[in-house]
Amino acid sequence: MMTLSELQTQFIALKNKTRDGEIFQSLGETMAEILAELSPQPITAVALPVDGEQALIAMRAYSQQLEAAAQAHGGETQLLPVPDETLRLAVAQLANPLPKYRDTGAFFFLSDIIQNQLLSESQMRWLITDLVSDEQLFAHIFEVNNAAIYRRSFSVLLVSLLLFTQRTKTAFMSDDLLDYVINRVALYAALERDARGFIGTNGWAHAFTHIGNAVNEIMLMPKLMRADKLFLMASMLAGYRELHQPLVMGETDRIAEVALRAAQTHAIYEDYLLLTLKLWRKDLVTRQAPQSEGRWHQLYNRTRFFHAILLTDRQAVPDAVYHYVEQTKDYLT
Repeated sequence: MMTLSELQTQFIALKNKTRDGEIFQSLGETMAEILAELSPQPITAVALPVDGEQALIAMRAYSQQLEAAAQAHGGETQLLPVPDETLRLAVAQLANPLPKYRDTGAFFFLSDIIQNQLLSESQMRWLITDLVSDEQLFAHIFEVNNAAIYRRSFSVLLVSLLLFTQRTKTAFMSDDLLDYVINRVALYAALERDARGFIGTNGWAHAFTHIGNAVNEIMLMPKLMRADKLFLMASMLAGYRELHQPLVMGETDRIAEVALRAAQTHAIYEDYLLLTLKLWRKDLVTRQAPQSEGRWHQLYNRTRFFHAILLTDRQAVPDAVYHYVEQTKDYLT
């Protein structure tokens, strides 16, 4: 089976072909051929953080210092440097299965300091580079469902917040770094296979909603070339196509929303979305009827995607897409 590095190389080559106008109609099929070579691997031991309480203490200490500084200045938030060690401790807790450390702990803390612009530009560059690393965004990515989903999912969620900062507040990334991040997000969107939403007492994983958030932020960047956005959208839809687990907690609605919003902005995205929907329809005609649970989930995920389009405000759906879905929906039920 291909390594992560080999997959990244192949996807970058596809992106370059997209930029050069060498591939469009066959982009989804080409991605599918690459992804078809992958198969779920057995679970290996997932290293989980053990210093959750230490991290909570450090995060609370900083928050208390920030609150005290604000009170001393009439309630106005002060730019109090975030200690690098506190930042590292918080990031490590994104992998914690327990929501009090991961979700209401580390994610709330990191979200607050990002949105309130309390990190330096160098810290934001370090953070986003770490979040898209092999160890974070692709931890145990080829294995069947495992506890590393929390690390992956919350990493891409924070990436979406940093992309929002890049787009609307502080352009802390160079063009090269942004290009690197886009490559990583595209590959992750194509490779993630853990469709779990809310998991028992551990709370949210919800990777595909978070993927939608990150892709949406990149699609909204005004200066980014259309070819890169098209490639990213194609990667997201390619990953969705390959899923053999059900998406039942709103993820499909989010992904469809992102694709439709893009389709409203330029004909190239509309054409590609329509092409993808036709490709999914072609699968039904050319493949044998589903004989496994995974194949049935694959079929019904697509049905949910079609229904999400039909349930979207009519003004938000391009005519060609709406009419095709309306005519085709009965074939997917």
